[in-house]
Amino acid sequence: MNKYLWLVFLLMFPASAEAGNISVIIDVEGMSCSLCVTAINQELRKTGGVIKAKTSLKTRQAEVVVSEDFPTQLLLEAVAKTGYVGKIADIRRIPE
Repeated sequence: MNKYLWLVFLLMFPASAEAGNISVIIDVEGMSCSLCVTAINQELRKTGGVIKAKTSLKTRQAEVVVSEDFPTQLLLEAVAKTGYVGKIADIRRIPE
């Protein structure tokens, strides 16, 4: 009986059993120089739970790696602290 309950549990909650990392792409409005990139990178990297952050002036985007259950709103708030507006452009699961 316990085997069946465990199987039902795993089928109902597969995400909790396989939590991984995601790559969040953020479009950043208003970046115009390398200091902008540095400020955004620093603020994103200070955000608890951020594994990696890389911002590009060329694409005007930031790519941030976080855990799958990370609240992405915190990333937008970090960008806003630097005086820029961020918008989630894409979220991709990182293969393990």
